[in-house]
Amino acid sequence: MTSTGPSSAPGAAGRGTVATLKPTPPAGPAPDTAEPRSVPGPRDPLAAGGPLDLRDVHELYDLREVLDRLPAPVAVTHGPRHQLGYANRAYQELFGERPVGLPAADALPELTAMGVMPLMDQVIRSGRDRSVKARRIHGPGGHRYYNVSCVPLGDGRSSAERDAAPTGVLVFAAEVTDQVLAATRLREAERRQREAAVTLQRSLLPQKLEQPAGLRVAATYQPGGAEAAVGGDWYDVIGIEGGRTALVIGDVMGRGLRAAAVMGQLRTAVRAYARLDLPPHEVMCLLDGLAMEIDANQIATCTYAVWDPEPSSLTYASAGHLPIMLRCPDGTVLRSEEQNGPPLGTGGGLHLSHTLRLLPGTTGVLYTDGLVERRDEDIDQGLDLLARTLGGPVGTPDVVCARLLRAMGVTAEHDDDVAVLTFQLPAAQTPLDSPPGEV
Repeated sequence: MTSTGPSSAPGAAGRGTVATLKPTPPAGPAPDTAEPRSVPGPRDPLAAGGPLDLRDVHELYDLREVLDRLPAPVAVTHGPRHQLGYANRAYQELFGERPVGLPAADALPELTAMGVMPLMDQVIRSGRDRSVKARRIHGPGGHRYYNVSCVPLGDGRSSAERDAAPTGVLVFAAEVTDQVLAATRLREAERRQREAAVTLQRSLLPQKLEQPAGLRVAATYQPGGAEAAVGGDWYDVIGIEGGRTALVIGDVMGRGLRAAAVMGQLRTAVRAYARLDLPPHEVMCLLDGLAMEIDANQIATCTYAVWDPEPSSLTYASAGHLPIMLRCPDGTVLRSEEQNGPPLGTGGGLHLSHTLRLLPGTTGVLYTDGLVERRDEDIDQGLDLLARTLGGPVGTPDVVCARLLRAMGVTAEHDDDVAVLTFQLPAAQTPLDSPPGEV
């Protein structure tokens, strides 16, 4: 083993010299120069016809030559100020020639720009590897991206003495430009698809709600955040014969353009069936069959309710949807807990109609699961919070919609679509005594 001058490769960081390790000839007769020995020896010692060369790999290779052949940038520093001891050929081709011996803050400004210097400090203090991903470098061909790893180095002492703190850091960069650009293109494609789905979704929802006599209504739709695909939530208010009003809320179980398209077909069908003046459970049965024809792989939930002002009643049927919330004039909140039919698209289920008598001043809320469902909570917790919020101070339907979104934590970054439809009966002008059993 021989030692080269200060310009040699890393190995004695901190002393300005680097060890160059050369193979040592085996003892015995000199080898035949016409047939040089293969280094390392054959994998199978029996096939080699001679003893296996068991010397350490450092005795067989010049480490500087190995590092210079690597296509990835490599730099070696030593000391707490990270003085540059070596930068391989790939590193200098990427950043230019770097002066040996200077602190990295001066010799390797690119590491500061990439935020790698604090990691190198951590490596010296902890003796553990540190790494960062997708750091951008501006090169001759444009922006390039690298995952950078910082590895602690010892001072070349024997294995029994290597428990001391590291004396240097090896910085290794692996290019990931293609992966980063591919991920960027994928995100851009997803963004465009989401924008198209949101545009389709909003165009299929009613642009202006009907305001029937004796009933005030308001609705809101909040698409999921940028990381969430648009779903198939919808609502509708439909005037039908006899001064009655159909109130609809639905949710297609799916995401993206397909869910929005299925939603649009179901909403159109509901409006057509409403004109037939059918009971709510029959509307659910027709929608169930249609949903199976549209796409047998997607199901939907829906509540279809008919408000009749003459007896002041609400008749409704639900296909697997969440319960209607009703706030009585005295602030009591009730849920429609009657039996639901199965979701639309499952086929052959039994749907039932139920009727409630409503008092003047009652406020009702129909909503989709994005309002009350959270990944880390039971849905009953969301329903309880919704009931408590609705039981608070009353306001107009618009105010109620806004208050519910705010209280339930629905923001522009929410992870699911939310649709809310609120209706309200005008309060009575004089106190009314209502018989038991009315809402």
